[in-house]
Amino acid sequence: MKIVGFHELGPDRWNPLAASSPEAWLTHDAAWVGIEERFFAATNLSFGLVENGDVVGIQPLYLNESGVFGERLLHSGIHRHTGLAIPEGIDRSTMRAVRSAAMKQIFALGELYDVDRIQLNSHNLAPANRSASREEIPFWVRDFGFHLGIAFGPHGMTPFPGLSTVNADQLIDLDRSEDELFANLDDGCRRAVRKAIKAGLEFELATDRSALDSYLEIARESAARTGEVLPPADYYQAVLESFFSQGRAHLLFARAQEIRLAGLFLLSDKGAVHFMAGVSRPDELNFRPNDFLHWSAMLWAKRAGFQTYRLGPWFPEVPRDWPISKVSYFKTKFGSKARPIIQGSMFRRPEKYIRELPAIRDSFECIGHRTAPSSLTAQTGSEFVAHLLRVFGLAQASASSDGTPVVLYRPQGTDVDMARAVLASGRAVAAVLPAVEFAEAFAVAAEARTIGSAQALRAETAGTRPWKRLRTLHSYMRFVAPDGVPIVSDDEGRAAWLCLSNAAGGPIMFIGTDFVSDIVRYRQGDPAAAAKRPAEAMWGFAGERPNYLFEGQLAGESLRERPADWWCEALADALARYCGVSRLPMLPNGAVGAIVVTGDDDQAALSCYAQQREALGSTPVTYFLHPLTKHTASTLKQLKSGRKVELGLHPDALEHPDRYAELFADQAKWFEQLTGEGARTVRNHGFLNDGYWRHATAWNAHGVKGSSNLPGLDGCILNGSLLPAKLLLDDRLTEHWSVLTAIGDGIVFVHGWDDQQSADCILGLAERIRNDGVPGVIVVNLHPENIGKTQGMHQAVRKLVEDGFVPWTMSECFEWFERRPSQSGSAARRRFALPWS
Repeated sequence: MKIVGFHELGPDRWNPLAASSPEAWLTHDAAWVGIEERFFAATNLSFGLVENGDVVGIQPLYLNESGVFGERLLHSGIHRHTGLAIPEGIDRSTMRAVRSAAMKQIFALGELYDVDRIQLNSHNLAPANRSASREEIPFWVRDFGFHLGIAFGPHGMTPFPGLSTVNADQLIDLDRSEDELFANLDDGCRRAVRKAIKAGLEFELATDRSALDSYLEIARESAARTGEVLPPADYYQAVLESFFSQGRAHLLFARAQEIRLAGLFLLSDKGAVHFMAGVSRPDELNFRPNDFLHWSAMLWAKRAGFQTYRLGPWFPEVPRDWPISKVSYFKTKFGSKARPIIQGSMFRRPEKYIRELPAIRDSFECIGHRTAPSSLTAQTGSEFVAHLLRVFGLAQASASSDGTPVVLYRPQGTDVDMARAVLASGRAVAAVLPAVEFAEAFAVAAEARTIGSAQALRAETAGTRPWKRLRTLHSYMRFVAPDGVPIVSDDEGRAAWLCLSNAAGGPIMFIGTDFVSDIVRYRQGDPAAAAKRPAEAMWGFAGERPNYLFEGQLAGESLRERPADWWCEALADALARYCGVSRLPMLPNGAVGAIVVTGDDDQAALSCYAQQREALGSTPVTYFLHPLTKHTASTLKQLKSGRKVELGLHPDALEHPDRYAELFADQAKWFEQLTGEGARTVRNHGFLNDGYWRHATAWNAHGVKGSSNLPGLDGCILNGSLLPAKLLLDDRLTEHWSVLTAIGDGIVFVHGWDDQQSADCILGLAERIRNDGVPGVIVVNLHPENIGKTQGMHQAVRKLVEDGFVPWTMSECFEWFERRPSQSGSAARRRFALPWS
């Protein structure tokens, strides 16, 4: 059996089978394949099967790139389904041979174009699928290992191995009487039709292709209301040019006298009509033209001899507030019967979808599947890893700096040449979640391992240090290579991180855990949790604290651990150990830790400020000023006189959290008028969070450099880190830094601790940092108003400074990690005006 390409076969040999096959419909027609190629597909790979000169099969087939997950997809039509079509009456032996040959070609094309997924389907309006002989389980599922069904999320198709969503095609049997058809309409639909008729609406079947101008005019009005992105006008014109004169494309309108209020674009073939698109004028919806027009189209189709009217799919098992349900639910009110759409996938690279699970977090949040942070572009992921490496002492971890590692996030086969060029220069490459073909280019075999919950891995070189245990929240890849050195291993002793020391010059590291998503999930919390915000007060105080964003990933773990920092330390250590990358001290002069004292104003008496400054001595402090502060410009000048005092903003929206952005703008302006400078740092009054970091939008809009809005209270490391880092939001590494407030003087009130206990809390956290061997920054929040009950905490702060902890203001902390100099001597001390200079 010979495979012949679509263009080689030509329409004259293609179309007779498309017209006669019970498995084909209009979307199999050569003209439609040409439309698909012109408007929707990157490449037309359709082919025919020829035996002894006869065409015994046609298979529309297309290649698309990007799309969901940035996947490379081979498919037989997405919304315009097709499938393998063979002649009517063919014997079973020949049928099996044609199907086998077609699948062999499909798999060969999948291999040649290195696709991630193959999607096949079958059109529900093909005569074979409307008959009693319909194959509910297609041969490519039964015999060739495809998964039946496709998963759908709120906004559309979201394929994932083993998951599917009921996609119920709404078909109306037109063989019934007109009275029966009307009786089958929903009550509301019948009322709408009657209202439209009473209002004088009329039905019009266009007889000329020029009516497309009216249709497009209405479409533009409709899109202005809905925000819908319309296909190009050329697409509609191409459909009409190919099928209008054949009576297989139709324009129908609902009119009020001479004005067309709504339009339908229908396709028809082989006794069935398909609703392709519909539009209506927004200002005329009260006349119910859409209900009237579909009802009129059904009557027209019946009277024209068609047996079936297809409205298209609805998704009965998804939440009704999902967009795909909202836009498709109307199709169920016309008396239709639901018939599953036959479609499914072969996941050639399932690990890609496992890695990309973050991208479908929202899709499955409502139905019990594990959720994860949003997916990122390769560039953003690489930038974030490089940023974290800089925090951990790799001064110039970027692709443009000589001698530093080049970070590649999710490198594909197309990145192999670039990686080899980098290695040839002697520099190291860190490939985070590489595609299988990328790994194979370096003789590294890769496989995915799916986990149902957090998985503990092991850093091979950590010894007894606490970062030996690394906890990933996502499925991961495992690598095997003859000369590979395991860096991080799983419980089966398989390498989740692997280093090749001499890969075409420099060393290359394969990182199989979702390093970026793990860090973001730990540091910033789980965005899925934002949909389930608790309403009750925490620690006896009202206000939405962000703790609930972190509870899921911290469940069952010690709240004294630093899982986000351990991952970063493991990577920085591995690059230094195996790739010859030098590390600078993380803190000035190699200090073991730093301490930042903050004070929330909360309208404290000015005498309390004076007492606190005396208790802190020369220790720097950052005061967050409340809009109702008792300070004036003159008292602030006095407060800062001779002392290192930074002023930040303590925005208050407790009374009106829904107006946060507006209130923040007003309060930022007030702050600047009072202090003569813009707010560089913030902490919300009440630790408000508004879901998943939505307040960061206001902060970034006003140029706020950093925040300490996550509360640890008693040394709980809520975000798994005692170091600052920039926020990664909406696929962008922002310029806003965040650091945990590890300890607050609320422990005196929440826990009822005395001076000794509260001081021990601070000193104990410092001791843990020393024992960890990984520097950390302790932010301690001490309200001036509470000075009478927190003398022990103030004394503990001063002791830490005496013991070598670097005392910083909040801005100094962020600036050090932003602009850390390469030297740690006198120039560094002058640059940051450190107190011991």
